[in-house]
Amino acid sequence: MSSLAQRSHVRDRTHGRGAVMAALDIGSSKITCMIARRADATNGEPRVAGAGTQATKGVRSGAVVDLEGLERSIRLAVEQAERAADLRITEVVLGVSGPDLRSDIVRAKLPMGGREVTSSHMRDVRVAALESFQPQGREVLHSAPLGFIVDGTAGIKDPRGMFAENLTASFLVVSAPTAGLRNIVQCVSRSHLEVSAILAAPYAAGLACLVEDEAEQGAMVIDFGAGVTSAAAFWEGGLLHVETLPMGGSKATSDLAQGLGTTFAAAERMKIQHGAVGLAESGALDMIEAPRLGPDGRLEAHQCSRADVAQILRPRIEEILELMDGRLSRASASGRPLPRRIVLTGGSSQLGCLKELAEDVFRAPVRLAKPANVKGLGETYSSPAFAAAAGLLRWDLMGGPDPLRTSTDRAASDHGGSLARQVFGWVQKNF
Repeated sequence: MSSLAQRSHVRDRTHGRGAVMAALDIGSSKITCMIARRADATNGEPRVAGAGTQATKGVRSGAVVDLEGLERSIRLAVEQAERAADLRITEVVLGVSGPDLRSDIVRAKLPMGGREVTSSHMRDVRVAALESFQPQGREVLHSAPLGFIVDGTAGIKDPRGMFAENLTASFLVVSAPTAGLRNIVQCVSRSHLEVSAILAAPYAAGLACLVEDEAEQGAMVIDFGAGVTSAAAFWEGGLLHVETLPMGGSKATSDLAQGLGTTFAAAERMKIQHGAVGLAESGALDMIEAPRLGPDGRLEAHQCSRADVAQILRPRIEEILELMDGRLSRASASGRPLPRRIVLTGGSSQLGCLKELAEDVFRAPVRLAKPANVKGLGETYSSPAFAAAAGLLRWDLMGGPDPLRTSTDRAASDHGGSLARQVFGWVQKNF
């Protein structure tokens, strides 16, 4: 891989932003890097110039278990993307999916004394709200406004220009464990890359997959990954809630390997090629190759029906969906009513008959989605498995850190410095 000295990072002198955008999505089964030129974007949609993906080494259920293995996987994915784009990058927007992402609502009240609400007052109330969020061992990834209250009148999106005695603001804060984030950022920095921002993967997936009506009227994006299943609720164009479950499609793969007496790798191939969670589809009784471990520990030729595979996979997939439904129901009952429309994406969402199973579990309409708001993905990367990586690019293009906020609100988001800058500085000082 190119060293930091060999890389070139072109800056847009007019706007002070990089002319090249790069996204790095770190999942439990794969790492994906996507690169795009800012100038190639059209109608708010980035166009991918090059992408690379590698199997993840050193991550289990979203947590780092091997620093050197993860660093190697990152380097390979970035190298592949750089060669495909014929570009060099020095910074990335990082997507993380777990294992303990969390969202909380923070509030603050600002006495106005009958004055007119200005952008400065909105910054002040935002800073006060974020300062009230100080959980031990956690760091803020990003935040978004939920609404403002002016003298008891709720539901106000932009109170500037209004006169008020008191201004109250509510913000959604997405956070993650500090130690886990530092481990991930350390691996990225060892690959000669700086992390410009860190996003929750389900939020990024929503930016890539949702149509405008879904984001406005309300939808729950469920990113069904290999090691982590995560969800992000959208409403009125903004983020409403984030939930994570440290279980994913790899659990079902493990069940398949145990049930058929084969290796994990062979079970994964069977799941990708023939996996389903229902028996209604035609060809359920077709026989497929299902090699098994013989007496000498080597794989031997064997066959089973597609129905056999479905019968093993379905209980685990159903369990994961039911656990997620339970968590979302509890969050909704705690005072945060969440949308019921489900948009399902992620690598494990591609199992046959999953839509029908999900509709039964969630008792709501379900749409299977792939990234639609990013151009140039090609046949390989237009899969639901790459929704989060594509969404990271769109987030960067839309202007982060909270692209759905007004520009005056963004200025306040630098209060205390971004997590990415803090953690990257910590890594540079200590390693």
